[in-house]
Amino acid sequence: MYLYRTIEPILKKSIQEFPVVALMGPRQVGKSTVLKHCFAEGYEYLTFDDFSLRSLAKSDPALFIRNHPGRLILDEIQYVPELLPEIKMAVDSGAKPGRFILTGSQQYNLIRGMKETLAGRVLLLDLPPMTLDERLGRGVTEHWAVSLVRGASPTELRGAFAPEMSPLELVFRGGLPGLIGKSHEFIPAFFESYLATYLERDLPSQYDLKDAAALSRFMRLLAALSSREVNKSQLGREIGISPPTADRWLSWLRASLVWREHESYHGNYIKRISRHSKGFLFDTGLACGLLHIATAQALESHPMLGSLFEAAMRIEVEAAIRNCLLPARCHHWKTPYGHEIDIVIEYENRLFALECKWGSHVDGRDAGSLRFFKKQYGDSVAVMGVLTPFGRFGLIDRDIMQIPWLARA
Repeated sequence: MYLYRTIEPILKKSIQEFPVVALMGPRQVGKSTVLKHCFAEGYEYLTFDDFSLRSLAKSDPALFIRNHPGRLILDEIQYVPELLPEIKMAVDSGAKPGRFILTGSQQYNLIRGMKETLAGRVLLLDLPPMTLDERLGRGVTEHWAVSLVRGASPTELRGAFAPEMSPLELVFRGGLPGLIGKSHEFIPAFFESYLATYLERDLPSQYDLKDAAALSRFMRLLAALSSREVNKSQLGREIGISPPTADRWLSWLRASLVWREHESYHGNYIKRISRHSKGFLFDTGLACGLLHIATAQALESHPMLGSLFEAAMRIEVEAAIRNCLLPARCHHWKTPYGHEIDIVIEYENRLFALECKWGSHVDGRDAGSLRFFKKQYGDSVAVMGVLTPFGRFGLIDRDIMQIPWLARA
């Protein structure tokens, strides 16, 4: 069964206005599926995962484009960057909006090529893993994070009501569409296979990777650093990797959209604020796989549970914002005096401060950092809230709301 993706209206509108639309995202987030669903008619679908087709396009890019004069979906275009100049020529010759839809899972190489050849001609979109609403078949409804930044009051917020679902299971599985409905025992094997494909095929096709085993250990280290500040000068030393190598590998993971970071928010606060970004893998299921967490029950007693829940909330909030093309930015905030805000959303000169807490019961005693943040930034702080795995939407104090991932009646 196909599950609606929130980005669909943006996709359908974009092909009416741009000759080239590029949908980016890590492997297995559903790029091909959503494009085939949205554009089942009127487009020819070609994937460069097919080695023979890839070789054909590389050998004569101009002839390849001429042989496909209609509307095209070109999947995994990063394998054939030679096509980009030919696409540019087709666009400059008068291609109509929607002529080419491209997908890619290697952001750096693809965007670099587009900036050189398709500047002003292409719209770049980003498909994240599925939000909880999308997994429940409610992707058509406005996400609570979007409602929040658009000015909804706490009483107007609506979350996902699914009493049969477990937050532990949601963190353990992550948001890749291919795992929906799959039995528990197949999940660790799925992510082992995912990691092997990524390390043995995807990265070597783009970079000079000589030691896949060492990079695998490095990714396991990153999984253990989920939602923590990343000190890049020290990164990798625990497993015998030099900082320059660690920095290079981290840039590869960012370019392939597997590793994400939220920068520290500073604003006009002149006292010392941490300058380190907080990092996280794009999917908590992959993080659990790298940490050898074999079941949702094992996650319940794992020391990384709180950090992985925070990572899940980062992924959820960021995905909701990106799906709607809201010009909002996600940060974190930390002082050397122990005050910390897990997620700070910056939108239209307003700040939305969100703490993450694993547990259903929260009260004013959990809001010390939120109140300190409010004291520093005053009226620019529009909303303060505590994100919990389940519970009820509503105020837990006079100006602080509880926001559950899974709403309870």
